[in-house]
Amino acid sequence: MEKTDAGTRGSQKVRLNWMGTPDRIWYTVFRKVGTVLFIRSGSFVCILLFFLLSGCSTVRFSIPEPRTIPSDAFGMAHAGGRFTEKENRLLDEMGVSWIRSTFRWDSIQKRTKQWDFRRWDRYVENAERAGKNILAVLAYDVPWIYGKDEKKARRHIEPAKIPFFLQYVEGVVRRYKGRIKAYEIWNEPNWLFWKGPDEDFFVLATEAARRIKQIDPDSYVVMGSFWRVPGGFIRGMFRAGAFQYADAVSFHPYALDPEGTMRLYDELKEILDEEGFRGDVWVTEVGFPTGGWYLTRVSEEKKPSYVIKTLAGLLVRGARVVFWYELFDKFPEGDAPSVLDSELYFGLNYPDFKPKTGAIAYTLLARQIAGSTYSPDLVRSSPDLKDSLEVLPFRRQDGKRVILLWSRTGEGVSIRLTPQKGLYQYDIATGGKKEVPSEGVFRVEEEVIFLVQDEESILSIDRSVTEPEPSLTVSGELSFTLKIK
Repeated sequence: MEKTDAGTRGSQKVRLNWMGTPDRIWYTVFRKVGTVLFIRSGSFVCILLFFLLSGCSTVRFSIPEPRTIPSDAFGMAHAGGRFTEKENRLLDEMGVSWIRSTFRWDSIQKRTKQWDFRRWDRYVENAERAGKNILAVLAYDVPWIYGKDEKKARRHIEPAKIPFFLQYVEGVVRRYKGRIKAYEIWNEPNWLFWKGPDEDFFVLATEAARRIKQIDPDSYVVMGSFWRVPGGFIRGMFRAGAFQYADAVSFHPYALDPEGTMRLYDELKEILDEEGFRGDVWVTEVGFPTGGWYLTRVSEEKKPSYVIKTLAGLLVRGARVVFWYELFDKFPEGDAPSVLDSELYFGLNYPDFKPKTGAIAYTLLARQIAGSTYSPDLVRSSPDLKDSLEVLPFRRQDGKRVILLWSRTGEGVSIRLTPQKGLYQYDIATGGKKEVPSEGVFRVEEEVIFLVQDEESILSIDRSVTEPEPSLTVSGELSFTLKIK
């Protein structure tokens, strides 16, 4: 889902190594109308069916083992590029620790000896000033490596041309040694962004990772950046030895819903366990657009729950960092030139800094659970609720507890919480807070119920025979919506 450069999102053929099989699905993207025409007969139907089926599988978000959530677990894609204090304050208020951007080769090295780091110097200096860690993506190519008359980049670096790419890698790593903490090699090589043979990419990735470690042994190398889970592609990289210098494997688990995202994480983890990989898993892109034609589109009303379920579920499963795609929509509210182009609607905020509902949910979760410990023993649920209720409890460092609740089946269920003293509910769409009434009865449905408990006691959840009273009005939005002026 990384932005593509001008000219590569028009009418083009792209080879797709999809789901790791040797099959190649060719398609043409017609950006002007925002649709996809699949050249191979039946390809669109197959992909549509796959997405539908992947979203239908039932998975649990909760796991039985406790898990520490890193204090810097929350990241943001396409952030930090405005170089303004206003954007820095927004990132602070949202609880963002990592920012991800592509240090594109063609923006840095115009010719063999023509280097231009001015934009990226500003980017790094601004991140340091804002206290943000950088994940720098090293990716893409330049036409001049194929001759002075070549005008277009190929998104394929032949083995004979890899030394040119390594020269670019070395230039970036030497310049920012000790300042950039982590590097990711390429972006979605099994999807839109690599057009050559898989084996050529495996060589490129291996050599780039080796060079990074040679120059900056303390740097953190993130390898993969896969679109979803291409099993054959991943196993091919392992056979080629591409992960020998990797500290982490990264992927982009785009799915129809958070349940599909969890299924993809489990699928990747199974492959990594089979291959004996003991490093971290980074989710360097995940998100849901609120407009356009993508099958992953979600309404503004559902977006807060999707954000919380996705982020919390991935972190509970063990993801080291999760980068949301992305910080801003492309246009202010109501000004987007197309209702079909979903790429315009992935942001958590509008570009004028007006927050969408997803921004409130991200902020609420990041502020409340970063640095906490997922502790399933904090809550005792009655056995008859096991198959109908999802419960994710977290113990914060200050002793407070965060409890996330929602219905697994989508069917409403009435529950009673005890004790109620010191128990507060947050509105995930506004950030407002209210004390839980003394009866402690809730109607739990698909929307996440976000609770914070001040008392250090085990929370009990039982099925209620009575229905809850109509909810009180929740007031008091999160402070960042007021501070960003």
